[in-house]
Amino acid sequence: MKVLLKTFGCQMNTYDSQVAAGILEQAGFEVLAEGEGVGDTVLVSGRPAISQGADIVLMNTCSVRDHAEERVWGRLGLLGAEKKERPNLVIGLMGCMVEEHREKLFKRFPYLDLMVGTRHIKELPDMIRHVLEKRSHVARIKQDGLSIEYSEFTKRDSAYHAWLPIMTGCNKECTFCIVPITRGAEVSMPAREVMIEAERLVASGVRWITLLGQNVNSYGAQEYGVRRPESQEVIPRTPYAVRRSDSVEVSFPQLLEMLCGITGLERLSFTTSHPQDATEELFQVIARNPKISRRFHLPLQSGSDSVLKKMRRHHTYAEYKAKVDRLRELVPEISMTTDIIVGFSGETDKDHQETLRALEEIRFDSAFIYKYSVRPGTPAARLSDDVPPESKAARNQELLSLQKKISEEKSRALIGSFSVLFVEKRHEGNAGEFVGRMDQDRRVILESAGDCVGKFVKVRLTGLHHETFRAVPA
Repeated sequence: MKVLLKTFGCQMNTYDSQVAAGILEQAGFEVLAEGEGVGDTVLVSGRPAISQGADIVLMNTCSVRDHAEERVWGRLGLLGAEKKERPNLVIGLMGCMVEEHREKLFKRFPYLDLMVGTRHIKELPDMIRHVLEKRSHVARIKQDGLSIEYSEFTKRDSAYHAWLPIMTGCNKECTFCIVPITRGAEVSMPAREVMIEAERLVASGVRWITLLGQNVNSYGAQEYGVRRPESQEVIPRTPYAVRRSDSVEVSFPQLLEMLCGITGLERLSFTTSHPQDATEELFQVIARNPKISRRFHLPLQSGSDSVLKKMRRHHTYAEYKAKVDRLRELVPEISMTTDIIVGFSGETDKDHQETLRALEEIRFDSAFIYKYSVRPGTPAARLSDDVPPESKAARNQELLSLQKKISEEKSRALIGSFSVLFVEKRHEGNAGEFVGRMDQDRRVILESAGDCVGKFVKVRLTGLHHETFRAVPA
């Protein structure tokens, strides 16, 4: 039977979908991505079917922003109409929307067949079989425990790059964020299990691993009682041999050093970091380990101290900027990226101007800039969403325009320079071109006569089209 799997949201959702796809294929299902299948030949009310002709449709959902949920609601409506003509179609939801809304979704969408939370992915084949045999609703939703599945059957998009979740959940108090509701409290994978999985991936041919977590650099802080120093004192480097010991009291910087010791692992990156846990120890580890990616994503959210206080970010703009300045001092080639929320409750024109100033001063390489939307159940839902939609839209556009200008200026300054490129795949449109990314995670199209997929190549940057560089071998 054919399963169409559609993913919304963050890299953790992408990883969960890869695990689900691998497990389903191992169980005998055929997993389709969007654009595959026979959607053009299956019509519903004269339109191509959302299901693309699949027998089962699964959507792995995101609750971080209202826009992501609206897209799922819209697709569910279309699938409901399709199910009237194809009553045997199985419709299922996975992920954070399931954790947020739970069984009441069955009442809102009675044609929905199954729901699986973030901690029951391995049960998907049995759940689908239950629906097919019993034709009754089935749900597996549990909010405690670890929502990370390591599986040898994970269906990765790349033979050379892999996502590796090391922690999940969040113990921070950001008033706008629904992650503590959908993913629960912070839980970290034991360091020895992370090492075993990383070594297995490298043995299978992976050369670049990206560590995942809602606050990835909070790793270990709650699980093992690791005390995170607030001083500028540098903690001595942890010997690589600790990975073979029984100790699990490992901080995130120490885990990075352990992973850097794996033979065959060429690059190591991570996302997303939280400013509270962006410490001197972490910066020093990045500086002395060339294997660690030179991209650091650190959400600012606002340049206004009054807005940051309402968000309960527990840092001021000056404190945040001091950390960025220190990291750039230690790692001059670092690429800084961030998240910005526009139009949070009570945001004034003055607050907005302070965020514009922050972008001008810090000059991020790129930024994800979103209009604020209230998430039910969060502390901020008790605050008035009092910034008019037209003001949010105007401020959002002003920030986007400024950041686009800064990003282009910084990118164009790199043309003519040399860099190391990790080549991920051939370019689909041209046999003589390859697609890769630099240590700073910038996308590059490389012109090369030889096959260099899966290799690290020194290149010279020759041009820029939108946000993609062009390059030739150096």
